[in-house]
Formats: sequence, structure tokens, C-alpha cells
Amino acid sequence: MLALSAASALAAGDEVPERAVAPVKTADMRPGYGVVERVSEVRLAPAERSAAAGGSSARSEDGLPVYRIRVRMADGSLQFRDLDKPEFEVGDNVLLTNAGEVLPDN
Repeated sequence: MLALSAASALAAGDEVPERAVAPVKTADMRPGYGVVERVSEVRLAPAERSAAAGGSSARSEDGLPVYRIRVRMADGSLQFRDLDKPEFEVGDNVLLTNAGEVLPDN
């Protein structure tokens, strides 16, 4: 029954939360401009929780979702950030700061 509801959700275009993932490491964050390519609801691994980028706390331990955004940078590389609110959509232009924040690039 669970597999059927997961398949139905995928068919409807809804994303099923992924299994637990490690938070994005600060050392992997680089500043720059880019375009959001994907927004996924994820669960952070319990042993590796840390503050998410954007000044938000990745709060999956509270039962609240965490949103991982994938950003294609101007140089063609990919960057990822974990946010506690789904405030960005696919196609949004964003600025990733030195502090790890994600800001709209208007």
C-alpha cells in the first residue's frame, strides 16, 4: 500500500521526501550567482545536523521539512543549500553569499 501511494505521489508530480541526507558542508559552499534548478524536501541525518545556509536552522529533527535547493552557478558548477522554508522556485535567479545565505537576485 505504501509503495502504491509513493508511486501515486510521483505520478502526480509531488516529490516524496528522500531518505536522510548529510547537511551541506560549509567547506563546499562558494559565493556567486546562479539559477535554482531543483527544490527537494529532504530529511537531515540525525548524527550530522547543523545550521543550514541562509541563516535558517535545518529543523528536520522537529518534524519540520528541510528544503535542499540545487543551484547552477554562472561558471556551470553546482551548489546546494538546505533551507527551512521553500522560498525559492525552479528558475529563480539567486545570489549565494560568503556567509552561506541564499538571496533573490532581482
